[in-house]
Amino acid sequence: MKYFLFILVFAGVCSCKTKSSPAQVNKAKLEQLADRSCRATSIREQRYALADKIRFTQDSLSKTKNRAGSQSLQSRLNGYLKQKEILLKTSLALADTIRMQLDSLLPYSDKAAQKRFTASLDSILKSKGCDR
Repeated sequence: MKYFLFILVFAGVCSCKTKSSPAQVNKAKLEQLADRSCRATSIREQRYALADKIRFTQDSLSKTKNRAGSQSLQSRLNGYLKQKEILLKTSLALADTIRMQLDSLLPYSDKAAQKRFTASLDSILKSKGCDR
């Protein structure tokens, strides 16, 4: 009987979860949103750099006279265009994720709450070295 009672109490203690406060949960979600925003900023910069490469390669391709140089530039351009599609899909998926997370964090808040939220997010982004 002692063992049964001991096992019952032990199982009850082990099954108890420590509940985190809403502030901790929101802080964790805000950190996650900040990480995703930093990643989105990084992807945007990669897309801009890739667009520059594509424009430069297209300009060079239009000015190239010989066939070997033209084929080399064309294959490089095709590689850039494949990268563009990958970055675009990643960027759009991340944007949808960020939008859904924002909707869950601020479904119908007043303007003051939105400003506080934006200020908190901006301070986290600044501390991570990832300004918008």
